[in-house]
Amino acid sequence: MNIYDDTPETTPKVSTPITARAAAIRTIRSSAEYRRRRNQYRKQTANHHNPDGSKGQPCWLCNGPIDYRLKHPHPRSWTLDHAIPITDNPNHLLDPNNFRPAHLDCNNQRGAGQPRIELGQPSEIW
Repeated sequence: MNIYDDTPETTPKVSTPITARAAAIRTIRSSAEYRRRRNQYRKQTANHHNPDGSKGQPCWLCNGPIDYRLKHPHPRSWTLDHAIPITDNPNHLLDPNNFRPAHLDCNNQRGAGQPRIELGQPSEIW
């Protein structure tokens, strides 16, 4: 028994098949809301002022500068990455706090792997 599991006991735990989850993620990624939030975040990161006077947030994976003029599918173009992979938690797909700027090739190499953001251990003291 997991003492941190707050799922009501009357709700049966059913695991979602990966194909259904992947289809749901694809549907959200093709939505106007997702595109709007992605574009808004891209503008925000492109206009970020760095301490050295340059503009544009660097890639969060390699810390290298991103040339925001490059277009997809250029390997060094900007892409939206999710700190907590959406395969781990699809609820964070539209969460701007989970967005990170990355190079397309860095994001592709990472996939759903490292680096992972650790949320910490649940506290027993409430």
